[in-house]
Amino acid sequence: MNSLSVSVIGPYKSGKSTLVNKLQQRKGAEEDVSFFSFKYGGKNITLIDTPGDMDAPTIIASVLSISDAVVFCISSDIGINFQVGELVILANTIGIKQGLICITKADISTSGEVDKLAKNLALLLKGTVMENFEVMPVDINSDQTIADIRAKLSALNYDSNNINKPFKLLIDHAFESKGLSIAVGTLATGKLSVHTEGILAPLPFTKDISVNGIQINQEESQSAEAGDRVGIAIKGIWPWDLPRGVEVRQQKSFRTVKDGKIKIHVNKLYKQEIRDGVKLNLICNWQTPQLSLTNITKEGETIIASFEAEKDFCFDGEDKLTLINKDLPIRVLRVVGKAEIL
Repeated sequence: MNSLSVSVIGPYKSGKSTLVNKLQQRKGAEEDVSFFSFKYGGKNITLIDTPGDMDAPTIIASVLSISDAVVFCISSDIGINFQVGELVILANTIGIKQGLICITKADISTSGEVDKLAKNLALLLKGTVMENFEVMPVDINSDQTIADIRAKLSALNYDSNNINKPFKLLIDHAFESKGLSIAVGTLATGKLSVHTEGILAPLPFTKDISVNGIQINQEESQSAEAGDRVGIAIKGIWPWDLPRGVEVRQQKSFRTVKDGKIKIHVNKLYKQEIRDGVKLNLICNWQTPQLSLTNITKEGETIIASFEAEKDFCFDGEDKLTLINKDLPIRVLRVVGKAEIL
């Protein structure tokens, strides 16, 4: 079945979690993010509900980086604020290509308020990856509205080319069951079958493993393919050796580094000076290592620097790399820009 991961983002009190609860049919793990799923129109949709506060930019960036699409919730009573702007910049930097803009609480607003917000959103989104996303007023109590959203999400594009790439399972949590560790996460690319052999990455978690079993939406399966949210059973390893950020990779399909050279494409709206010794968080799927930069050279909005990470991280050419300065105060833009490891 074609499967899509859809991140649900929005500012505090935007009504996004209420919308997710209406859309979902099955609930997943709930920590700082929650996973929900529903099936519609031949697709399996996983919704990832993100924190609504402004204290978690790295978590929201991670969720966006592993998502195929986004539902962006903006409430008609609060409208556009700084957090909305930062989320737009973050989604644009990561390069989200498809999704839906939901004007929530439309049922308790006037048509004039909804129209005014829609016009302001059109101005805000102009020139971004979300410029042509459909803007949809949402009546949370309307069954027809919920059905329409499900239909629109199921109509989003599934990139079948990802199936033919090396497999990569992005683990977000793990637990023990019947003497086996169950690693749960998103299969970003490739295919997995029972008895597939792979390797855990990055260091110090590196270990050769074999897949002893597969579940998709808590149902046993012999295989999984790109887009599926899966749990795989692994023998001979403990759940605490599978924290969020560990990945199951195909051998020789990725790099693991702790230091090297980095190219940064700095966002035009990021106004903080990037100088020797600055510490930034690199977002690579669920990995968020802090990098210390030195030997900085600048050419326009591009920076080349040496880096040393606090810990090893792994990546390949398909991964979206983003830099966040999470130590900046709230209401100062923390999205630095895109990154490339040289």
